[in-house]
Amino acid sequence: MATTRISRRGFFVRTAALGAVASAAALGLRSAVAGAPEFGGDCDMSWGRDARPHKGFASVREGSGGQCTTHAARRSDTVAPDPGVNWNGHARSWARNAHAAGWTVREDLREIRPGMVVVWGDGLGWNGPGWGNGHVAYVESVWPEGFTVSEMNWGYLCPGASRFRTSMWGIVGYTSLTWEEAAQRGQYRFAGLIHPERREA
Repeated sequence: MATTRISRRGFFVRTAALGAVASAAALGLRSAVAGAPEFGGDCDMSWGRDARPHKGFASVREGSGGQCTTHAARRSDTVAPDPGVNWNGHARSWARNAHAAGWTVREDLREIRPGMVVVWGDGLGWNGPGWGNGHVAYVESVWPEGFTVSEMNWGYLCPGASRFRTSMWGIVGYTSLTWEEAAQRGQYRFAGLIHPERREA
């Protein structure tokens, strides 16, 4: 009988993804592992996508939910004290804007904990001119070699799609990243961690 070997990292990735899916189901969230057959990984925007905005992310226009900021704000509000997410802006500006709004922000990736929002920007710092919108995701779990996030709208860019819609627009996906992989995703570099904790006055 043939056996298939799986690497240690592969084991952690699969285990973390399955655990995150179970956790999301318990919280009543729509969940999917990126590339799951039920979604097909395609760009059909006419079905099965969560377009509900949350606190104006990405905007209140019809069909403007489904962005990474929408999911991160909605998920963060389940663990953060009132008022929850009380800032705005593109994902790349979230660390700066959350700090200005009174939240604890960390700059060391190794300080990551479940419940934080991880921010990827242009790598030029909070005040850099930047390009692109950046990306944010919610930290579901941390393991010795990295961590697992839940996120929306991280996938390949759909041809002709408006407002930077990707194959995972409006779909909650789970991604397990090693520390090295998390330092940069695509063109975006790690820019900060938003802790669901208010700074002391």
